Amino acid sequence: MQFLYPQFLWALLLLLIPVLVHLFQLRRFRTTFFTNVALLQKLTAESNKSKSIKKWLLLLSRLLAIAALVFAFARPVEPSKQSENQSTKPLFVYLDNSLSMQANVQAFPY
Repeated sequence: MQFLYPQFLWALLLLLIPVLVHLFQLRRFRTTFFTNVALLQKLTAESNKSKSIKKWLLLLSRLLAIAALVFAFARPVEPSKQSENQSTKPLFVYLDNSLSMQANVQAFPY
């Protein structure tokens, strides 16, 4: 696989940002003691496991989203033998949904 714009692959360094944010979350927790501490500790232990899984899945989805955008901008192409022989022009589609295009104007108004 080749890329039309391989210089965009330098943007893969942006993947470090979510990893650093994930690793260095500086949250300070306040401990509040209640009368039934054993029940609360059991509940927090169970919720910490699910929170940990959710955090890792969120990190993975962020990394995949950034990587997909970078690869989309780099425009991967599969080199084929036909494209080497013929120079193909890219196809552009221009959609105009402005009000001027929706007007009912006849070609000869008189």
